[in-house]
Formats: sequence, C-alpha cells, structure tokens
Amino acid sequence: MTRMEIFAARLKAARQAKQLTQRELGTRVGMDQGHISRLEHGGKGLSTEHLQALARELGVTTSYLLGDDNQEESATYSSGPMRFANLLTDYEAPAGLRALASDSALVNALGITEREMEALASIKVPGEVTKDGFVQLLVTIRAVSRTDHYVSG
Repeated sequence: MTRMEIFAARLKAARQAKQLTQRELGTRVGMDQGHISRLEHGGKGLSTEHLQALARELGVTTSYLLGDDNQEESATYSSGPMRFANLLTDYEAPAGLRALASDSALVNALGITEREMEALASIKVPGEVTKDGFVQLLVTIRAVSRTDHYVSG
C-alpha cells in the first residue's frame, strides 16, 4: 500500500468513526467537500496546515494519518487511535467499535486495554451496535471477568 493509499484509507476511516460527512469535516477545517473526497480517494494536494487541521479535528496525529505511526510518536500516543489504529482501517469491524477506538478521550477515561478491545472485536454482534453499545459490552465483559476471578480465585 502506498503512502497516499494509507492516508486516504485512514482519513476516511477516522472521519467515519467521528460520524462526520465529508462536507462537515471540510467546513470544520476550511476545505470544500470535493477536496476531502479527492483526498479519501488517493488524490494529492494537501498543505501542512490542512493536514494538521484534519488530524486535530479527527482526534488523531498527523503521523497516524500519514502511516508513520510505527515511529517514535506512537510511543507518545499510547492510547486511543494510535493504540487501536488497526480498527480504524478495518472496514469489517462494526462502525460503533471503530468509533469507540477513535475516541481517545473515552478510551483513556475508561482505561480500555488492548485485550479488552480484542475481546470486543471478537464478538459477533447482530445488526448495528453503536459506540455506546460497545461501552455497555465492555462493562459486561469486565463484570463477567471479575465474577470469574472471584469464583475461580
């Protein structure tokens, strides 16, 4: 996958995880909808200022958008979109789970671990489950895990 293909996929996934239309995102960062569309389809032509604005609005880093998240900056962003970056570009993952993975403030507040995110990703859910639904599933998983610990411990 080329750098532009990675950028295009991650931009689109992060935008969808924030439940923004191309027009809404464009308005928030001072770009038109057509430019956002071209970027999501691998087009070129992005200023540093717009890249930074997109990352800020989507709650990710510029390194994440550019596919450089395996470098030293990823150590700084040890939660949220950096830690669960694979879910943002996994189009097979439910939209609600991708939304949860991209919400770094919520991930930090709940202290969601890699193991818990993997558990959530392994659940086959019927129909559409929202981000809030996945939070409820997380609470249930934690409750069951605590119960198992007390029973077996």
